[in-house]
This record gives sequence, C-alpha cells and structure tokens, in this order.
Amino acid sequence: MKKLLLLGDSIRMGYDSFVREKLAGRAEVFFSEDNGRFVQYTLRTLSDWQGKEKWPADMDIVHWNNGAWDILHLNASACGTDGEAAGVTFKPENLSHNFVYDKDPLTPLEFYRYFLKRTFVRIKQLFPSAQVVFATTTPVIEEQASWAYRSNKEIDLYNAAAREVLSPLGVRINELGAFAAARCHGHHRDWVHYNDTGCELLADEVIGFLEKEDLL
Repeated sequence: MKKLLLLGDSIRMGYDSFVREKLAGRAEVFFSEDNGRFVQYTLRTLSDWQGKEKWPADMDIVHWNNGAWDILHLNASACGTDGEAAGVTFKPENLSHNFVYDKDPLTPLEFYRYFLKRTFVRIKQLFPSAQVVFATTTPVIEEQASWAYRSNKEIDLYNAAAREVLSPLGVRINELGAFAAARCHGHHRDWVHYNDTGCELLADEVIGFLEKEDLL
C-alpha cells in the first residue's frame, strides 16, 4: 500500500480528511493537524511534525503546498497606526472599506523562491524515496479581504515562480489553483477557504492527479 503525506496550509486541511477517506484501502494517508502556513514555517516545522507523528521515512508521495500565507499583506489599519513608514502601505481599489495594508507581502517573491527550494531539499532529506508533488495556490475573493489582503494577480505570480523553481528539480506540479478557479467558484466558506463541497472537489482533484501521474 502506498504511503502519501499531505503537507500545506489550511486549504490542505480542508481536503486532507476527504483524501484519507477516499483512499482507504488503497493508500495510507498522513498529515499534520498543524497548519503549514507560509513556506518558511513548513521548512522550520517539518522535522518536528515528522518526529511527533512518527511518519515513516519510506514515504512514497509527498503532496505539498505553500503560498496563500506567503502572498498575504498584513492589515496596517488593524494595529491602530498608519502602518509602516509613509509610502509603504496601500489601499486596494477593489475594496469598499478604508483598510490599508503593508506594501510588501509576508514572503517577498525572491525569498519565496529560495525557501521553496530549501523546503524541497528538506522533504527529500526526511523522505528520500518520495515522489514530490507541489499544488499551486487556490484563488481568493479579493473584495472580501479584511485582516489581510491577497490578490489573485499575486497568486498567479507566485504560482509561476513555484513552477520555475520546482519543475527543474523533478517536482510534479498539480495545478490545483487553476482547478479551483474553474470548478470550485461558488463553494467558498469565506474569502479564502472552501465549504465541504469545495473541499471534496479538491480532494477528488488531488487523487485524480496522483492517479494520472501513476503515483497511486
């Protein structure tokens, strides 16, 4: 029976149980109850999860995502000040409220590229025989942003960077972001996450991709 590890943020946390249920009897599915958040957090915490959860080192597949946290811009209005120094905050034109946000995303693009590669190396250190799959970041409903701001344009930019960095390393790219944009619109629980219907659709797509790639 194949061993599949699901890594990633709260989007992964939405579909992981569906994947486990649907693959019962076909694959052992492992995941952490912790949110993988941004890529540097996943890099830092991966070995802690592995030790705590006793994940087997002979994992066959690691299906991984990071990005939604990396591209977020923190709400500068919420801290009761004008944010950072003058000129480095912005107000998105497509939002009706008066919040302003930090100009820079949590993980600048060049850092994202760097930490993606380091995280891949860490995955292979812990699970040397695993085939690694990276899932692109799913879209958001920008107009509902509040405590932070994410843009789909930036999501596309970071997804492109992930392809450029990881594909040459032999990482297979699951275009989960494109799938969600086409098939999961209208199944949101909030501006970022999906309801059970949307999460089950994502789970089916994850399984379908692994089957198409002959990994299951």
